[in-house]
Formats: sequence, structure tokens, C-alpha cells
Amino acid sequence: MPNKSSISPKNQDALRSWLKLLNTSNQIRKTLQSKLMASYGTSLSRFDVMANLYRAPEKGVRLSDLSKKLMVSNGNVTQVMAPLIREGLVVRTPCPDDARAAMACLTKEGISLFEKMAADHAQWVGEIFAPFSEGEHQQLMNLLGTIDHRKINQE
Repeated sequence: MPNKSSISPKNQDALRSWLKLLNTSNQIRKTLQSKLMASYGTSLSRFDVMANLYRAPEKGVRLSDLSKKLMVSNGNVTQVMAPLIREGLVVRTPCPDDARAAMACLTKEGISLFEKMAADHAQWVGEIFAPFSEGEHQQLMNLLGTIDHRKINQE
């Protein structure tokens, strides 16, 4: 006789939805990672750092704020940032109002490269989501928006 689950049907549905969302997200991430590596020899992590620096104020962004925004440790940001600095894509400067902190911003070369990568990235994401109609995109956004992120972050 099969084991009877103690998980409610509603929670079973939630688990299936979460696993499907996680699996799909991982597949999309792997696809974008492969395309960035093949086209630019770069990782999605580097792209994410550059994207955040591109959107930052002209003076740059504190590295600690960047790590919070990316939801990674300061060490992870430093590890991704070091080669970007060596390659002349990012410049790191002391923070003007806190000698213990550092700021970072894209160089002109970094901006130029990021704009090319971003255009390709947008094209690839568009291809992945091409099966959705405009209404389906909005429906997906609405459905995902109903998850209470405040509650998730408290736990």
C-alpha cells in the first residue's frame, strides 16, 4: 500500500509550482550563461555586476551596496570585480565620505562592452519568451507579483 502524504493538496500544488519555477529559471540561467560565454567569454555573474554598475549613478556605487543589491557576499563581488578592473572595464576608487569603503563604476570601455552584451542579452531573453503573447507576459508578471516578497524575506 503506498504511503499517504501528510502534505495537504494545496501545499503539494505549491511545491510542484515552486519546483517548476525553479527548474525553468535554472534552464533559462544556463542558456543565458552559455550564450554570454560563447559570445563574450564572460559569465552571467560578470554581466549582472556590469548591469548594476551601468545603472548606477555616474560617481559609481559602493561595493557593499552592490553586494546587497546582488544578494551575494562582499567577497563574491570582489572576486567578480577583480578581473573587470584588470581588464580596464571597471575602475575602483575610495569612497569620498568613508575611507573604509570603496566605490566602483564602469569605464568607457566597460560601458561600450556592456551595451553590446545587453542588446544581445535582451534578444536572447526575447527569444526564450517568444511563445508568450503580450497578455501572457502580463499575466505571468501579475501571478509572480502576488507572492508577498516581504513575507519571504522575513523567514
